[in-house]
Amino acid sequence: MNTSLAFQSALSKFVTEAQAVCDLYRTQNFPTLPREVLSVDPGRRYVRIWRNGSQKMSHCFIDSTNGDVLMCATWRAPAKGARGNVYVGTASDSMTAHGAKYLA
Repeated sequence: MNTSLAFQSALSKFVTEAQAVCDLYRTQNFPTLPREVLSVDPGRRYVRIWRNGSQKMSHCFIDSTNGDVLMCATWRAPAKGARGNVYVGTASDSMTAHGAKYLA
């Protein structure tokens, strides 16, 4: 996994922004439900971002070699095709409250 200071900083900023997207969606649409918290699970190449609310679910994957944001194919594997990048733009450019955006 990429442990460079630049990647860790960009990842931290991305997760904070993605949490804000999830919180906004939750408060607007489901104000009585408990908050879903995003957590980081580092792997050898991919960092899994998962939600822990009523159940634990994968949210997206980040490729630690280049910072690409990837949609989940399964709980343990990312789908092909970058949806964004942690170094470019904001989390709302590549994320929804449910995970990485679909390719248009």
